Amino acid sequence: MKKYKIRVVRGAFINPVMLDSLGARTIEKLGCSEWQSIDEVVCDMEQIGELKKNMTRHFDDSTVPWYMDGYGVEDVDEVIVVFGADDGEGGKIFEFRRGDQESLSEIVEYGISKGIPKEQMDFMDISF
Repeated sequence: MKKYKIRVVRGAFINPVMLDSLGARTIEKLGCSEWQSIDEVVCDMEQIGELKKNMTRHFDDSTVPWYMDGYGVEDVDEVIVVFGADDGEGGKIFEFRRGDQESLSEIVEYGISKGIPKEQMDFMDISF
């Protein structure tokens, strides 16, 4: 089963204990106490689906959904971007290859339509 290295904002989850059960490790502490930290977790697509369902709305603007991103454990050029179930459509998962500008444009347009600033969506350069 394919595994992905995903980065998530701990405060985005209804129950962040699920991150601990997946062996999450903190890669960056955040200044905002509600957001807590950026964590890294390795999981499969089924686990990603569970994470997606448990993402809550932003503390600053409840109309903007959370998202997480990452890449394949065995193939770092396989990128994944997951919008949480709080996106108004039950969440959405995008997979694409680094360098695929057409797919990236589709993802960025989706994110913009959900209120996420374009400059935050630098998915081609994911590295952590």
